[in-house]
Amino acid sequence: MFGMNTFSANSKTPPLSLLSASNAQSYAEVMTRTVNISEAKTNLSKLGDDVAQGEEVIVSRSGKPLMKLVALTPDEKQAAQARTLPRDLWVTAQYFEGFDWEAWDRLDEEMNEIWRKFGYMD
Repeated sequence: MFGMNTFSANSKTPPLSLLSASNAQSYAEVMTRTVNISEAKTNLSKLGDDVAQGEEVIVSRSGKPLMKLVALTPDEKQAAQARTLPRDLWVTAQYFEGFDWEAWDRLDEEMNEIWRKFGYMD
C-alpha cells in the first residue's frame, strides 16, 4: 500500500517482512504503521499511547494517506500547555514579557533603604 510499511493497530508485532535481514532498518526505526480511519477512531487512546512512545501512525481513508500522528516535541508541549492557562494568567504572562526584573530588584532595595533610614524596617 503506497510504499509504506503497514500493519494493523491490533497487531503486537510487525510482519516478519519488516524484520528480515535484508531490511536495513532496525525494529525500533521501523516504528511507522498505517491504520484506516475507522480503526484509528476505535483505537485512538491506544494509538496515542503508542505515539507517545515514539511510534508514528499514518491514518488513511480508502487506502490513501490522510494524516500522520506523531508525538509533540518538548517545545510544542510547552506551547500547548501555555495555551491552556487561564486567560488572565496568559495575559499577565504576556504583559511581563521582557520586563526588567533586575531594575525592579534595584528599586526594591532602594525603597527598603529609605524605609530603614526612617526606622520602619530593622
